[in-house]
Amino acid sequence: MPAAAASSRPSQYTVSVGVPTFLVRGDVYFWGSLMGACLIVSLPIAVLYNFFVDRFVAGFTVGAVK
Repeated sequence: MPAAAASSRPSQYTVSVGVPTFLVRGDVYFWGSLMGACLIVSLPIAVLYNFFVDRFVAGFTVGAVK
């Protein structure tokens, strides 16, 4: 966990380090909070992808047509 080692304050942890650090205690998983954090993190990415999917496909196929 390099990000956890570089940051001494828990408020500066990245999402990928902070979520397991705060929501997993040994063998106890706080599933509701974990799923909520996953939704909050992934929703903006999915929305941006949906807005720009046409540009992604156009960029992939630009060199495919002769």
